[in-house]
Formats: sequence, C-alpha cells, structure tokens
Amino acid sequence: MIDMDINFLNAILNTHSVSGFENQAGKLFLDYLAPCVDSIDMDSIGNCYAYIGNECKGDKSIKFLLDAHIDEIGFQVIYIDEQGYIYIRKNGGIDVYCIPGSQVVIRTSSGEELFGIIGKKPIHLIAPEERNKNIELHNLWIDTGLSPYEVKKKISIGDVVAWKSNMIYLSDTKISSKGLDDKVGVYIISQVLKKLSSSENDSIQVCGVASVQEEVGNRGAIICGHKVNPDIAICIDVDFATDVPDCPKTKYGDIALGKGVVIHRSIDNTSSITSLVENIAKENNIKHQVSARTLAVGGTNAVVLQQTKDGIMTISLGIPCRYMHTPVELCDLDDIESAIELLYLIITKINSEILIK
Repeated sequence: MIDMDINFLNAILNTHSVSGFENQAGKLFLDYLAPCVDSIDMDSIGNCYAYIGNECKGDKSIKFLLDAHIDEIGFQVIYIDEQGYIYIRKNGGIDVYCIPGSQVVIRTSSGEELFGIIGKKPIHLIAPEERNKNIELHNLWIDTGLSPYEVKKKISIGDVVAWKSNMIYLSDTKISSKGLDDKVGVYIISQVLKKLSSSENDSIQVCGVASVQEEVGNRGAIICGHKVNPDIAICIDVDFATDVPDCPKTKYGDIALGKGVVIHRSIDNTSSITSLVENIAKENNIKHQVSARTLAVGGTNAVVLQQTKDGIMTISLGIPCRYMHTPVELCDLDDIESAIELLYLIITKINSEILIK
C-alpha cells in the first residue's frame, strides 16, 4: 500500500461542510496543502485552490485541473415552533427515509454547535392505515432537549444542520461515514498533490480544487472551470457500487467495492483521453473498473467542466460507494489507493506530444 495520510481523511470527514457552508473544511484543505504546493487561493464562492507549477514553463506544459467537491448534503433551519421544535429543509438530495432517528449538529449563527435528534411520532401512535405512507420532511422535527426559550435564543432561521460525525472502520479497508461523497475525492487530490510536490518533473502544471455546492447544482465547478481554464479537467467523485441486494447490474452496471477506481466512459468524458487513462491503468497493473454510468450525462462536476469556455477535455473517475446520500456511506481504502496511483500517473505520463486538441 502507498503512504496515505489517513489522519487528514478523518479530519475532513469530521469537519461539517453542508452545501453553501463549506468554509471550515475548505480552510482545512488549504492549510494541509500549503506547505507542499506553490500557492493556494480561495474564490468568492468558496472554491479552494492548490497549485503546483505555473504558466511560464513553455508550450509543452499541460495544465491539469483536479476537481472534487467538498460539500456534503445537509439541512437548514426553516421554522421553530412555540415548543422549541425545529423544522428543516434539505440542502442537496438527501434520502428522506434515512432521516428519522438521525443525530445532527446545528451550527448556530454565533458559531456554537448544538446536538439534536430528528424525531417523529412513535410507530405505536400512528394509525395502521397511516404507517405505510411516504415520509415527508416537513412532518419531522429536531429535538435539542433545550427549553423553548434556550432554542429561540441560540438558534435562528437559516442555521445549518449536518449529520453528526460518525466515521468508523468496518474492516481493515472498509470505512463508513457521512460525507464520503465526496470528501474521499478531496482526500485523493490532497495525496496526489503531496506526491507530485516531491516529483522532479518541473513541467507539471496542476491545480487541485476542493469545489463547493456540487450537491445543489455543480455551482462551484462552473466558477473554477472558468478561473483555471485547464487543458484537461479530471473530476473525482463517488460512484454507485452495485454489489448490494436488489441492484440489477443489467440496469446499473457491475461496480464493486475493492475492485479498484472506476473509469467512466460516458458523454461527459473525452473518449481519446479516457482511452489513454485505461491504457495507463492496464500497463501499470492498477486495479480499475469501467462504467458507462447510469445516465448518458450528468451526476458529477464533469458535466459542467466539459462545457466551460470553448470546451475542456474531461475525465471522470469514481470511487465505488454503497448507500450514497445516507449517513452511512461505505467505501474501500483499496479503491482510494488505486485512484491516487492512477491520478499520479495520468499527470506524469500524459504530455503534449500525445495530447490532441
């Protein structure tokens, strides 16, 4: 196994970054990489950039953008009733069936963090004919255990709510946590940049970005694509693992945990560059899987990066993930390792002689 700083992965997983409110996690990303990259930056929307190399190295230097979104799905406070119960709406596509019984953290306007639980009427008190009805978020509430006076004094409309940090190891390599989508991608970029920083190849131009607001419409990627304007953009995100019950491979493809990084072959990906990436993986015995994706376009930031300015050549890579958009997402460190190895080789092996615009 290559040297991976798992402590940093733990740190970003334990730092809440609900869509639109990613600043703390973004600062962690920049502070971590500042000692080993040439420069760092943050734009007005909150995208965080770490650069290796510059644009003064001649025409043969390819500029890469490595993108992964640092935002996680979560909530914001929409109403507080007279009894101090708190009602919320979603930031991003949360699976509503996983919400009842959740432990959450409310980050108040003053910066204080308060714990709460998401409750509903007990099953015993629900009429039998009502029990099978769809769960609706506006019928759920947060109970902080505080008095109505304390709740209204400390908590305001618009305060951010995140699932409580919960990272655990299920085995030597399998980890479960909220926010693996897509903090595993941000982690992969951090490790690739650290590895590149010790490389003697002075023709490398790479910008690693922890982008924001992907879960609410790829908003950060739109900005960073225009700002960096790379030759090749590589998007790293989680991908649906189909090695679970009732997930037909005839409909969703065959992607499993532990079998390596996923190379996407969808319309969002430039076919000539994707072929190069597949060859690099094969020639270097890097564990990988190939997916046509469940949709022809969309699902990752690659969809907007590809359409930036005059068009950017794109690659998207996936990390197999079970239980996506729940508080117990599950990934395998072996797949994360293969993604780090492949990304490093893509950047060091693809050069302007084989880049066809």
